[in-house]
Amino acid sequence: MRHLLVKLLIILFFMTFASAFSPLDADADGYPDVVELNSLREREAFLDWFSAIAEAQYTAPSSEWKYRDCSGLIRFAYIEALKRKDGAWFSKFPYLPKVKAIPIENYPMPIISRSVFRVDSGSFQLDDVAKGRMVGIASAFELMKYSSKFIGKRQEQAKRGDLLFFIHPLAEGSSYHSMVYLGDGKIVYHTGADLQDDGEVRLLSLETLRRHPDPSWHPDPSNPNFLGFYRWKIVD
Repeated sequence: MRHLLVKLLIILFFMTFASAFSPLDADADGYPDVVELNSLREREAFLDWFSAIAEAQYTAPSSEWKYRDCSGLIRFAYIEALKRKDGAWFSKFPYLPKVKAIPIENYPMPIISRSVFRVDSGSFQLDDVAKGRMVGIASAFELMKYSSKFIGKRQEQAKRGDLLFFIHPLAEGSSYHSMVYLGDGKIVYHTGADLQDDGEVRLLSLETLRRHPDPSWHPDPSNPNFLGFYRWKIVD
């Protein structure tokens, strides 16, 4: 009888908690372990390619970049950084800063294919793509909350390829805004479209941004509109 009771308790435990864990996602960050870049060499290479692709859109935007807004810029750079770098790939970019890092070839990704962004919390489950918890297009808010991890609000905590997020609740369109940190105190971002124009890509220093006439755009720890620096989950 006691042995049977122990078995029942074990079954009850797994029925209650198994859905919170996934053998495919050891760190429970929502991404299957097989798509995460585990070696330092791979992580640094991805961040370097990601940064270079984002920066290139300031000088000469690629015709392949379809969604021209702040989140569209980082989604485009993210996906392109993971693609195979052959002659056809390079031909899509009129300009690309020199990248010394190894090419990354991990797109479409194993298991999740082209649904590389999370839009819901929880550990990775095999039905995440089918249930729409992992998708190919995500908003700035979703990229911040589900596909990246908070690093801090101080510049010295960030490294090349990290993200910055701001919130402006009264802004037209999305309340969240994203930027790419290029290292050496530089950032690149798309301003977003409004009723007057389609917006533009800007490349400037954090010091210049700190002099913005609207203090809500200052990337300082004391600014409540600045949500901080974030890092992609696949490299964290």
